[in-house]
Amino acid sequence: MDNEKSAFKNLILSKINRKLTLLFIIVGFVAPSLAIYYFYTISIDSFSVEITEEQAILLRTIATGIIILIAINAGFIGFLISKTISKPIKELSKATREVEKGNYNIRLETNSCDEIGELANNFNKTTATLAKINEERQEIDRAKTEFLSITSHELRSPMTPMKAQLQMLIKEYFGKLKKDQKKSLEIIIRNADRLDNIIADFLEISRIEAARLKFNFQETDINQTIEETIEFMKAFANEKNIKLVSQIDKIPIIEIDSGRLNQVLRNLINNAIKFSKENSSIEINAELKKNFILFSVRDYGCGLTAENQIRIFEPFYQVENASQRKHGGTGLGLAICRGIVESQNGKIWVESKPLKGSKFSFTMPLEPVREIKPIKVLFSNKHTIERKIKEEFKTVLGPLGENEFDELKNKNALDKNEIEDYINFLTENYIIPFARAEDFKNRINKIFGNEKDIINKKEDTIFREFEGELSY
Repeated sequence: MDNEKSAFKNLILSKINRKLTLLFIIVGFVAPSLAIYYFYTISIDSFSVEITEEQAILLRTIATGIIILIAINAGFIGFLISKTISKPIKELSKATREVEKGNYNIRLETNSCDEIGELANNFNKTTATLAKINEERQEIDRAKTEFLSITSHELRSPMTPMKAQLQMLIKEYFGKLKKDQKKSLEIIIRNADRLDNIIADFLEISRIEAARLKFNFQETDINQTIEETIEFMKAFANEKNIKLVSQIDKIPIIEIDSGRLNQVLRNLINNAIKFSKENSSIEINAELKKNFILFSVRDYGCGLTAENQIRIFEPFYQVENASQRKHGGTGLGLAICRGIVESQNGKIWVESKPLKGSKFSFTMPLEPVREIKPIKVLFSNKHTIERKIKEEFKTVLGPLGENEFDELKNKNALDKNEIEDYINFLTENYIIPFARAEDFKNRINKIFGNEKDIINKKEDTIFREFEGELSY
């Protein structure tokens, strides 16, 4: 899409060049030529004596030579003037693309005092303001992450001795306890454990945002790690008589942090168990792709609405379903999973439909990413996602895009599958070409954390089967 925008801008600028050059040729060539022609005609008619053929030829030759010189000068001058006008516009267009990429330090040279020079000055003032705002925002982000990290550490420091004392109390090291006293202490210990887990999650979030998430890369048998994780989670699944089924490709031994992989899988399986019905099943799959491994956890539980799918990876967000509130939790688990996966340049996403279950998928590269980048996890919300989707609609469909976005939003049809169905409708009705539609889909998938160039749906039979069952 960026290439199409650039080509469109270059086309506009080239048309401006041609029109300006044509204008100067008309003004500088056609008008003088007509004047010379009339001057030549009047000159011939005004001679009192008849001129010879040689004199007429000489006069025509002189007139033609003058016209050619004027044409050359007019064309050259027109070219220079058009370049003088269009060059600043090209530079402004290039600078605008840099700003779109987030480069707010770009500046335009202003040597003229005309309207273009004034536009360049205003552009420089705008980018200077944006650079300052961006710098302040980064400072706020750093302060927020540092505050979160320090606060989490300070909160956790007294938790260990407090829990130790509570354990000693309930084991009656300091004297016999009555039944009610023991019950009260059990409630306190249970909530202390929950608070400790919340603080631990906050620490993980702060590490993700500060690019300090620790990875211990070792040569690992992925198949064995997955089987061990499934075996561990069976104890929780058996409480609801849920069967854990696995389908795992033969994956070579690679360097990976098995603990982090285990953490993501445990979280996804645990969520699947929570929201699955009794006597159902959960499928855990792993497939070897070209340069990454595709993992997925699929359940047949209550599923997710379009609203929940958009916000499910937000921190503190919990599914708006009163019947599921009994599961509790802080709403940080999936946000941490996203941070772990994206720290390794992977992708994580969900495909779901109410009452038909959900399929959480994520990718991990075969080559470990050792240089970790900071990832924003907090304060990412639905409104940001909707704004990005709206921008893509306006980019592809122009003024019509905003109306189409609002119509889909009113129908509560802003989940990934329904937007893809809408794009397919546009393609089938020849409203947008196929190539643009595919790029449109990829941009929408990127907003949801699932770029289409990662998954080849023709080769991914599991993905295709699941997608078919979840289609509307």
